[in-house]
Amino acid sequence: MKWNSWSFHKKVWAFLLTFTYGSILVSVLLVSYIYQEVYVGAEEERLLSLGRNLATQHSPGELNEDFIQRAEAHNDVSTTQIYVVQNPRELSACLPFEIDYQTFISEEERRQLLNGEYLVKIGYEERIDRNVLAVVTPLVEDRVLDGILYVYVPVSSIQEVFLPAVPVLVLLILVLFVILYLSGSRFTTYVTKPLTTMQLATKKIAAGDFSSRVPIHTSDELGQLGHSFNEMANALEKEDLRKQTFLSNVSHELRTPLSYVKGYSEVLLEDEQLREDQKEFVSIIHNESDRLSKLVNDLLDLAKIQGEQEVLSVEPTVLSALIDEAAASYLPSARKKGIEITTSNDESIIALIDPNRIKQVLHNLMQNSLHHCQSGDSITCTLTLERANICKIMITDTGAGMSKEALVHLGERFYRTDDARTRKYGGTGLGVAISKAIIEKHNGTIHYESELGKGTIVTICLPIVDEKDQPNDYLN
Repeated sequence: MKWNSWSFHKKVWAFLLTFTYGSILVSVLLVSYIYQEVYVGAEEERLLSLGRNLATQHSPGELNEDFIQRAEAHNDVSTTQIYVVQNPRELSACLPFEIDYQTFISEEERRQLLNGEYLVKIGYEERIDRNVLAVVTPLVEDRVLDGILYVYVPVSSIQEVFLPAVPVLVLLILVLFVILYLSGSRFTTYVTKPLTTMQLATKKIAAGDFSSRVPIHTSDELGQLGHSFNEMANALEKEDLRKQTFLSNVSHELRTPLSYVKGYSEVLLEDEQLREDQKEFVSIIHNESDRLSKLVNDLLDLAKIQGEQEVLSVEPTVLSALIDEAAASYLPSARKKGIEITTSNDESIIALIDPNRIKQVLHNLMQNSLHHCQSGDSITCTLTLERANICKIMITDTGAGMSKEALVHLGERFYRTDDARTRKYGGTGLGVAISKAIIEKHNGTIHYESELGKGTIVTICLPIVDEKDQPNDYLN
């Protein structure tokens, strides 16, 4: 899974986990560094200083007992141990005759000591049978190695130092994980919940619900973002209201002159003195005024449905009867175009609905399907019980269909597809918007599925209630 596809919540969690356990890893590495560089380095300097001080007390020649006793006296009062080595075999002076003898130094190291250099050795020492940090100081006179001071302290590896603390560290990590989980959950919820709420509100606004707002609980950047979002939503809601008011007012003003144009054009069409070309022109005027009148009525209808002034006249209704009636009204047109219309309805389904409004929806959808079907296509209407209190109406056609891009915009005012369902069919694009508003007014849902060249399926889900329920209990 790519990082860009992760949700913001997952990204915050990933950052917290990475930061926490990265900090633990850095801490372990830092402790190891301090152990190796600081502790071991300081011990090395101390041992070297001690070895050099003792070496200054050595007189040239064979090591005497007094020097050896003074040097090894440190072993009784300190954890620092000193070996004074003068045996040639232990100084690799007898090679190659006694190869298997365990020596303190190798031949290579012997040559370094003869040059007056000192040696630092850390690790396992066979002669002592433990891990040590040792400084070997040469006792040299005229390129003769009289002996060495083997000064060492026992050391443990970083793993051995922390081995006894492993159970405690495991427990601490578990406790840290629990604390991180609890605090991380609260923190990520605190950060992502406002963003998730804002995302849902944005989707509602994009769908045309400008009343959506986000709650504001803080005054930080998230709170300021929420405040800005609400201000934007307020502005959009006011602008939409002004637009609806404008359309409503304009539509009202247009009705009267349009009725005059339509009426006088009808009178002129009945005048037998008009020439054929004149009648043709008047017929065009009459048809266009009729289309414009329908547009005005649709605008007023949509404004009324989407506004608060619309009150549904609900009553118990047999939905199958409405569907059969709507289908029957389009049978003559369908036969003329060679299109088959069939219905399959559950006649037992009764719901409290506004029959005129639902009939309007059915007519809009049937008309759309009929317009976009050709000879040989078919339209099927079905009514089934989806769940105990939900019924489903499906209108399926095998017509031209539409693209996925067009499906996204269905329900928007004045939207008409330009691909399969071309503008040659006319229409204002308001029928789908009106249908959607009516269904939502009934607390239902409307969903479209379509594919170019393979037809369209419109699915309407409406709640079913008992006849004893009051309309106010059912509808807003």
